[in-house]
Amino acid sequence: MRPRTAWRLSVLAGLVAFACSFAFGKIPGLVACGTFAGSGQLGPILAFELARTPGDVAALFGSGACRATLVGAQNAGLWLDALGFIPSYTAFLVLASIAASRGRVQRAIVAILLVAGLSDEIEGAIMWRIIGNLPGTPGQLDALWWAVHIKFALLALATTAVGLALLGKFRLWPMLFGLIITVGGAAAIYGFWSLPNPMMMAGFTYAWFALLVTAVVASFAAGVFGRRAAPAKTGHS
Repeated sequence: MRPRTAWRLSVLAGLVAFACSFAFGKIPGLVACGTFAGSGQLGPILAFELARTPGDVAALFGSGACRATLVGAQNAGLWLDALGFIPSYTAFLVLASIAASRGRVQRAIVAILLVAGLSDEIEGAIMWRIIGNLPGTPGQLDALWWAVHIKFALLALATTAVGLALLGKFRLWPMLFGLIITVGGAAAIYGFWSLPNPMMMAGFTYAWFALLVTAVVASFAAGVFGRRAAPAKTGHS
């Protein structure tokens, strides 16, 4: 696939991913009924993902009418995640990595992203099982911990790697965008090591938005992101 084609397809996938991200905030009733330690600054979906014990889940979902409303909203969020957000953000990042990198680096980034997307789908399946039998079991929460942390770790590493690939082009605009993406990826890595930490999601947001802008620019100004022209050969025949 030509880089320009990959960038253009990445734009389409990225727009879908950002639309899905916006749609999460519009799901009726997606408001936590309570909090557990460290979850006060987290949204209800991320708080659910980072719950460590059945007690955490019970605190988040509360009881009565609030619980019923939140269960319905979380189910809607999981469907949007599984069918919309995960496939679109995975395609967005994979296509961007194909456009920005080459060879073994490209294959490594793509493999990391595919595993991250699979981990995210597994995470959703576990969350569905927990919702079906609130507040879940310690075994389910342990499995959720692994799926969530594998996903976030790999996404942070892959995002940073795409930024570094752009920096490696040694051209002004790719390096500028690459720097923003790399810094965002590094912030996500830092936030990951101190979860729950809002910095991780902020890092992803800035890095992925910068990558979307990168893809738009590269789609219409291929020469800016293309390879340097090979120098003309000189010499005597």
